[in-house]
Amino acid sequence: MNYLSSFMAGFAVVLMGTACNTASKPTVSGQHGGHDYVDLGLPSGNMWATCNIGAGLAEENGLYFAWGETTSKEVYDWSNYRWGNGEAESRIKVNKYCSAKHEGEVDNLLKLDFADDAANKSWGGKWRMPTKEEWEELFDACEWEYVKNYNGTGIDMKKGISKKNGNSIFFPFSGYHNGEAFIKDEGQFWSSTQYAKNGLQAMSARMLTHGNSLKNIPRKQGLAVRAVVGQ
Repeated sequence: MNYLSSFMAGFAVVLMGTACNTASKPTVSGQHGGHDYVDLGLPSGNMWATCNIGAGLAEENGLYFAWGETTSKEVYDWSNYRWGNGEAESRIKVNKYCSAKHEGEVDNLLKLDFADDAANKSWGGKWRMPTKEEWEELFDACEWEYVKNYNGTGIDMKKGISKKNGNSIFFPFSGYHNGEAFIKDEGQFWSSTQYAKNGLQAMSARMLTHGNSLKNIPRKQGLAVRAVVGQ
């Protein structure tokens, strides 16, 4: 290989490395209340936060919350769940966000009030937790990639690239708390939507190495929260 060929090959490697580093950063389109968001060109007009509640960077897990609670804690169990009766799982009843009499006090509330929304209580303004439908919109609007060892941090991430404008969003595999246990190697994030068929459960967004999905899980579990700000 002559000198010119060697130079061009080296230059190409530099360019590829730069492009790779640029592609590995979340897109910042603006701020609301001092927190960055990304515009993914969604039909709803929603802007998604670039990091979790309680985090300063995309790769940080941030804080964990039981569904309908606005502060984090050490143990995520029915016995200390804010909207429970303090009983163990076999006798648990909830006193808010319930559609079935045998599960608690029926109020037919299927979406969190702002007062019980961890995103709004933490960041204020128009920030809030996304609904189940808004998570579905996000999943459908992006191409998704699994990112191993994000930027050398040792953190595995899920990267979404907007089909509309090419902007990027990242989610860490932040895991979740269940009782005293911590389960890792996946991303789980709360929606603001209660599961209509079971008053003890709510809808979460789950991210694995291959695929994303919505699932109903017990409200007592401690999950990370990613916020949206709407139009």
